[in-house]
Amino acid sequence: MSTPILIHLYSDGSYFEKNKIGGWGAVLFKATPSLHEVSRISGHKLNTCSLEMELIAADNALKLLKKQLDISTDKIALGYHITLFTDSRVLLEGLNQKIQHWRQKNWIHKSGNPVKYQSLWESLDALTQQYQVTWCWVKGHNGNLGNTLADQLARDAVC
Repeated sequence: MSTPILIHLYSDGSYFEKNKIGGWGAVLFKATPSLHEVSRISGHKLNTCSLEMELIAADNALKLLKKQLDISTDKIALGYHITLFTDSRVLLEGLNQKIQHWRQKNWIHKSGNPVKYQSLWESLDALTQQYQVTWCWVKGHNGNLGNTLADQLARDAVC
């Protein structure tokens, strides 16, 4: 059995309240054996919030896998180990702890309000299962190369 190829994805979102605009960025690295950058993507959105930008960044990072690596999900499951790094604890908590409860409650918070960005949460969950993604928290603005690049892409996207 061959050693799986390590894929590291970094995603980050940003929000500038004064201008009511958000940006997102993602970077894909392949370990061959050292980290080699494969691709970067970014974008922006008006009238948004930081959570939506974090969700969109991670969602687009996972969608980048098939496009950039040109591989099927079967090959990803068998030959790749994918880790997505984020500095958003809210994103990790939502995916790892809250999403099952939200589903059971028909996407209604205990406050009675609908869960915001349901379609993004569902997309992220489906992609996580499809690609067998391991999620990892990384401290933001702490010198981590992938996080720094994703953060800069998110900030530059709003300019």
